[in-house]
Amino acid sequence: MHTKRMVFRALAGVALTAAFTGGPAMVAGAAGAGGQGAVPTASAATGEVAAADASTTSAATVAGVGGLAAEVVVTPATETGATAADAGDPAAVAGPAHCEDSQLVMDYVERPDRSTAEALAFDLVFTNAGSEPCSFDGWPGLVAEDADGGTLTWALASGWTSTLTVLPPNGGRAVAEGTAEFPSVSGCVEATSDRLRAYISSDGAGGGIVDDARIPVCADGTWSLWLGPVMPLHGAPGEVTPPEDPDPLPAKCQDEQLTLEFVSRPDLSVDGASGFELVFTNASDVACSLWGWPGLIVESADGSRIGSSWTVGDDMGEPFVLENGDTAIVLGSAPDPAAWGCEAILADHLRAYVTSDGAGPGVVGIAQIPVCADGSTVLEIGPFTAA
Repeated sequence: MHTKRMVFRALAGVALTAAFTGGPAMVAGAAGAGGQGAVPTASAATGEVAAADASTTSAATVAGVGGLAAEVVVTPATETGATAADAGDPAAVAGPAHCEDSQLVMDYVERPDRSTAEALAFDLVFTNAGSEPCSFDGWPGLVAEDADGGTLTWALASGWTSTLTVLPPNGGRAVAEGTAEFPSVSGCVEATSDRLRAYISSDGAGGGIVDDARIPVCADGTWSLWLGPVMPLHGAPGEVTPPEDPDPLPAKCQDEQLTLEFVSRPDLSVDGASGFELVFTNASDVACSLWGWPGLIVESADGSRIGSSWTVGDDMGEPFVLENGDTAIVLGSAPDPAAWGCEAILADHLRAYVTSDGAGPGVVGIAQIPVCADGSTVLEIGPFTAA
């Protein structure tokens, strides 16, 4: 199935790309859900740290795109594999599993408002670019690297407590606050990093998440970086305020506000994959906004899940507003079962999840398309665009 997905991505991406154009060194004591964090003590210069226990049941905060969606009590996913909310959400049967490096992208953001004469402040903003929700509790592993990929230094964890943070699919965000003590304060020889590499995968073997970051650090490896736990980005539920626009957009569209129509697009088809268009219409009297990618699954007439989706591209686009009757489109491709040698069955409909926390009922559109009977079909979809 994995090989099939990779080959299909290479094939279907041809049509979609054309259509869309126009762990060894980590934070000391870094932990996954339900684990332990570490904080520097007065003797941090010698590498001593003190462990702080995290509760096995945490207050989970859902981090939406630019907004705080909900706060509930959740048992960490590493213990149960699922949350109570999953029972009614077929798109999240596996529950919010621990985030993996491959799901996330990271942005390094300098914070002059928190910087001092002794230390540079920064944020690491993590975005879930995948089509499934994931969770994290604790401190990311973090190393500063030179241009050749060599480790200059790594970060110590700051703070005593952490909160289980759930990142919804297709754009859910969270942040970890960091500081870099200037080498002149430590009296060490100065070097400048080329990039930062953060480790989120629980076993540290995910390869890390990289972003450019020119930070002054100690050339001899002296600890000068400090990083807090991952926290949700704050804001009103479902509300997005782009930095260049001080006026907040309407709340994000909810599943119940939308209708869905599946439209065949032969012009997007290639050998072995058929192009299509998903048309979302705001059928409510209340304006709402859209961005990112919908969660999408393929279902049979009885509601059984017989296929999934994979997002194409890394740009979720600018949020836009849907007034009553306005439409938004998502372009996609579906693999032909005959091209992959699998037994074919006919799907009945698609179910798209738009509500930020993925807890809505989904938006259903009839789509009688052939898919693999073994459930391995993966549809390629792009982000929402205004029609």
